[in-house]
Amino acid sequence: MKVLRKLLDSMEPVIHKIKKAYGKHIIAKLFFTILGLCVLIGILHYIPILGIKANKLPEMSYKGLSKAGKELSHDAGEVLVAESDSKRLYIDSTTMNLKVEDKNTKKVWNALIPNSTDPAEQSLLSVSYLGNNNNLYEWDSYSFCKLTDSYNIYQIDNGVQIKMKFNEGESERFKEYYPDKMAIDRYEEFFIKGIDDKIASGELEKAAGEKYKLTLSLIYKKSTTENCYFVAYNGTPPRSAVKQLIQLAKVLGYTRDMLIADAAQMGLSVTFVEPSVLDITLEAKLDGDDFTVRIPSQEMVSENDYYRIQNIKVLPYFGAAGVKEYKDGYLLVPDGAGALFQFNTADAAVPDYSRPVYDNDYLKDYYYMPEYKQELMMPVFGMTYGEGGNSTHGFLGIIEEGAQTSYINAKLASTDKNTPSSYNRVYPSFDVTQYTNVNVYGPFSDIKQTYMAKTDMMEVDYSVRYELFPGKVTYYDMAKAYQNYLLKEWNISELSYPDQPKLYLDFIGTLSLVKRALGIPYDSPYSMTTYQELSNIIKDTGDMNLAIQYSGFFNGGLENKLNTKASLTKSNGTEKELNELRDLAKEKGIDLFFEAGLGKVFDKGNGFAAKNHAVYDYSNIPAAIYRYLPSIGIFDGASDYFEAKYFYLLSPRYLDGVTDKFLAASKTYDKLSIPDLAYYNFADYRYKKNITAYEASKIVEDNLKKLAVQKKLSLYNPRLEALRYASYAENISRDSSEYATIYTTIPFRQLVMNGLVQVTTEDVNMSSYEASYYVLQSVELGVYPKFTLTAKSVDALKDSAYSYYYATEYEKQKETMNQVYQTCKEAWEKIGTMQITNHQILENNVFRTDYESKVSVITNYNLHSVVVDGKEIAALGYIILE
Repeated sequence: MKVLRKLLDSMEPVIHKIKKAYGKHIIAKLFFTILGLCVLIGILHYIPILGIKANKLPEMSYKGLSKAGKELSHDAGEVLVAESDSKRLYIDSTTMNLKVEDKNTKKVWNALIPNSTDPAEQSLLSVSYLGNNNNLYEWDSYSFCKLTDSYNIYQIDNGVQIKMKFNEGESERFKEYYPDKMAIDRYEEFFIKGIDDKIASGELEKAAGEKYKLTLSLIYKKSTTENCYFVAYNGTPPRSAVKQLIQLAKVLGYTRDMLIADAAQMGLSVTFVEPSVLDITLEAKLDGDDFTVRIPSQEMVSENDYYRIQNIKVLPYFGAAGVKEYKDGYLLVPDGAGALFQFNTADAAVPDYSRPVYDNDYLKDYYYMPEYKQELMMPVFGMTYGEGGNSTHGFLGIIEEGAQTSYINAKLASTDKNTPSSYNRVYPSFDVTQYTNVNVYGPFSDIKQTYMAKTDMMEVDYSVRYELFPGKVTYYDMAKAYQNYLLKEWNISELSYPDQPKLYLDFIGTLSLVKRALGIPYDSPYSMTTYQELSNIIKDTGDMNLAIQYSGFFNGGLENKLNTKASLTKSNGTEKELNELRDLAKEKGIDLFFEAGLGKVFDKGNGFAAKNHAVYDYSNIPAAIYRYLPSIGIFDGASDYFEAKYFYLLSPRYLDGVTDKFLAASKTYDKLSIPDLAYYNFADYRYKKNITAYEASKIVEDNLKKLAVQKKLSLYNPRLEALRYASYAENISRDSSEYATIYTTIPFRQLVMNGLVQVTTEDVNMSSYEASYYVLQSVELGVYPKFTLTAKSVDALKDSAYSYYYATEYEKQKETMNQVYQTCKEAWEKIGTMQITNHQILENNVFRTDYESKVSVITNYNLHSVVVDGKEIAALGYIILE
């Protein structure tokens, strides 16, 4: 009390002055009243914002380099450096070639093309790096490491360590040795007379001297009007000529200081390119019978701060298949469901395939509609030598570390002599630094004035595992190999397969529609499916086996506030009606998932402020994400359309706190649908507070793990790394991007998931495909058809921001649902189990699936009938072979 009294006494003069001002001046009264209200509003506004606490960023682990043993001399030739039960690993110290040999079949996989004279084909790595001038350069390890003799090779346990120093050696830039113009007397005195004097003294042979003079005369011409010799050669002089003149400069002692002085005499300046030296360490090992390659960014050094490493292509010619050696074979890429490229089918009009894993370049141009509908959601690639059952061997590449900024690259050879590529190959590359060019005036401006935005180098232990198949191998074998790898990595002891069909139904609850009062627009919550309506629908479905997702449930519905609470949305109904719905679902054995977008925020509230809490794009502003206008392929937010909806992604810096608060508030809900965490890339490019894709991925994974401990999860189109936390993986496409040179789409992703998780198709009812297309997927792959539904008519959504829900009304979809379910049920009863034991291509868009029950299904995805083994299969039809 004494302290409080003392504080009040000290404030008494201030209070007295305020009272005096209020007593005398009406303006002062208004000013202080408004000021007080502003302060109070500011405090009330920032209290919830300050309540969203930032979490500490995770430390990225690094295990260090292997202990180096004996150094191999460059003339040691081919040396055996590791051996396992069935494989041997060799390195050729002269070329740096890494070779793996199968001891039983003698099959060989080389990292380089033996006996090639092409620098690219003799390179283990290709490194792109950025200068401070924002120019991008690319060096290969043959030209800038092997030829400069700047590498060291050490033996390590089970392998070899190669320390490479990329550098250009001596500069061969002509203008760093000779000026563009030189005074006539200076040129003739120093160079021409200098050569003659060296010949006369015997220091230079006459033939060599005359050759120097001839080369000089080809480069320089005399100008009497300017009283100088000038470089008259159009373009860059030939390399041979430049090398000769560099040697001449050394013979005559023509120094850099002389060059600068001679140029200055003619009023010219000389530019010297900053020299670049890049140190990179690669470790190659045998891990059991697998071949592994590791390139830790922690060991990457640019010896000149002017440059930073941007991207590394790793073993771009590993296992490359020459057009002359292999007529048949496939490249496997994880494009959408999966895709195969057929050997020797390069098209000169189509660029080589190079696409990011996990859509990791999304925020570079997110305001434009993606060029392809399907992304790469698994960090794998592979190759089979020979076709299908006639293959001789192959490999599967698995990106173990670095997937978050990786790319899969596929290059095809061609039998056409006019196509330069003669090798089929597939390989990964990794962004060490991410960058993009930002338009100063906005992405849609016609004024193209740009600046480069880039991140710092990311600390990642880039590593790739190659599983080598010494005999016949198919894409199904690769899918099983990858699945077995995941089982081991995730410590999963057994798989679980569905034995009866199911429909996965996503019901839309509350969304926000624009209403008007006296012509003034305002957002009004509107439930497309109330608790009571959903209960009635469940009763109407009878004994149908279902899993149900209720979207638009928490914290305001589809346009959710930050999910730090688990508040119910009133327009969906009463708590009593909700409890009745949950009891009904439990009684019928239905998995009822309530959607909770923890990283996706539509509306302000619960403390969220985009400026503070949202992911930033490269232009250092919060990334507001709209739907696209298909007609022009840009955000609908670029128009003046009032009802355009957009959302932000929560910066991973705040995800821990949000998840903890939501878990505490949602203890009564044991099943959640997560639409965002497993799907989006949460890298944050906020200036000076960048969160890398790797840090973001670690934070997201930790929170998914936290959720999975307490809840059963359904994850929307999850990245592979998030799959271990899911009970259901929903909205998994059977399509690929249909890149122009892709031979066929395969369900590689679904084959890997078979037994790991319950899988759904994309929406049956909001698709350009017929419903039978999704029935085919169900009987081919043991997946569940999915519908997105509403109890109410979609007429209410006409001309709204939700007009894309165009075919969701339950009553109008009920017949299709019943047909799909009954057809799948009859087929599944005949099949018996959904444990797949083989999958193969029979002909174009015709596939055979073999099940553990000894039953096979042949599916025809063509829009025409086909005949297989004398049996006709209708368009989009199937037959079951019992």
